[in-house]
Amino acid sequence: MRNVSIIGSGPAGCVFAYALLNEGYAVTLYSDRTPDQWLNQSAPTGTAFLYASTIDIERDLGMDYWSDDMFEGHGVLLDFVPKVGMKPMTATGLFEHGRPGCGIDQRMRVSRWLEDFESRGGKLVIETVTAERLDEISLKADLTVLAAGKGELNKAIARDPSRSHYSNPQRKLAMTFAKSKSGRHPKEWFNARANGMNAAKFDFFAEEGECFWVPYYHKDEGHIYCLLWEAKEGRRMDKFDGAKSSADILNAGKSVIRDLCPWEHDIVDDLQAIDDPYGWVAGRFPPTVRMPFGTMPSGGKVIPVGDTAVLFDPIGGQGGNHAAKHAKWLADRVIARGDKAFDAAWMTAANHDWWNEYAKYAYAFNNTLLEPVTVAGKALLMEVARNEKFATERFFNGFTNPKSFFPYFENFKEARKIVKAYKTTPPERLRADLPIWTNALKVEIAAKSLFAKNNYPSPGYKTSVLEDV
Repeated sequence: MRNVSIIGSGPAGCVFAYALLNEGYAVTLYSDRTPDQWLNQSAPTGTAFLYASTIDIERDLGMDYWSDDMFEGHGVLLDFVPKVGMKPMTATGLFEHGRPGCGIDQRMRVSRWLEDFESRGGKLVIETVTAERLDEISLKADLTVLAAGKGELNKAIARDPSRSHYSNPQRKLAMTFAKSKSGRHPKEWFNARANGMNAAKFDFFAEEGECFWVPYYHKDEGHIYCLLWEAKEGRRMDKFDGAKSSADILNAGKSVIRDLCPWEHDIVDDLQAIDDPYGWVAGRFPPTVRMPFGTMPSGGKVIPVGDTAVLFDPIGGQGGNHAAKHAKWLADRVIARGDKAFDAAWMTAANHDWWNEYAKYAYAFNNTLLEPVTVAGKALLMEVARNEKFATERFFNGFTNPKSFFPYFENFKEARKIVKAYKTTPPERLRADLPIWTNALKVEIAAKSLFAKNNYPSPGYKTSVLEDV
């Protein structure tokens, strides 16, 4: 029986562990917290809206205890504002054609998985693993997997400079929870504007940052919204410095919404903080891709999974979903290896295959959202606003399958082809505003052509997936 050690008990580590336990592997899971500490003395790590396809992974592994009761989120209500004071471009569309997802409290999920772990055949060790201890573990196990999220232990595996587009954080992040002060179900905040669906709400401000409202199933409160602000440093959304509680985060967030989102003033007045002393996060980190493995001082090797392999800014909803998908994919790869050694060549091949199959597209898409909107992006947003069928099939559905965004997401010629196939009469609410957007886009396309004609470097972000032409 092959012996696998997993350092880190977040969702990626647990999914990987359970997938191997189901196949009879000897799995040791190292957690720095007990199940009770995870549930009652930990902060959630982010919004982590789980798409239906991600919940499917947990369900198939016997790990889903919450989807029947979750606050079902079916899609997105998006307001995009290129300049504060302008009327927003509004769009709606479904995730995975309406299959519901939810931000399910990670603390609740991990606590239950750890409680069940040994009854499922695994060995749970409560220990804060140090670098020295990791070295020891890597020599004893057939395979050692690092699932340490954003922790310091990640330094055991070097950053990959060829894939990591950023060396510095791109946003200042603040997150907390809120429920309705008036006692309404929070879905009522956006139902009317979102054509009756339960919506994740996106506010994109080209100059200031972003705000996200995520349908969430909280461990104590049940159905609430998780709110996340992604502020550009020094801009009007950058108001969260010095926050020391969820109330501080929510009060600053209300100020941001009143300042930037006048169409949501009535919702702000109904926001109420919940009783969760750990229910807030504030900080910043750079999106990072790590090397295929790390070699410890004694020669043992460690392979990354989930956030340790690819750390995403939360802007595109990729992190938690990538973590589960990567964990299940890597576990399947381990199982397929049979009795052969988990050597450097195998680790490198596994990392490169996942990168080329999925991760590089998720990373490129996510990073593009951190940059000024490209010409291709603006053309797509216009069609998203015009046509809900396009929004569902070609845009919001891509959040769960980021490979489907390319090449048209970063290539204007390809974007134009896709848009032409979906041409339709815009809804009444947009007819007065679209000429402004259309004229602005025409000016930008002309400028882009001038850059190309004169052989100047084209402005804007370049991903590692395709060249924009």
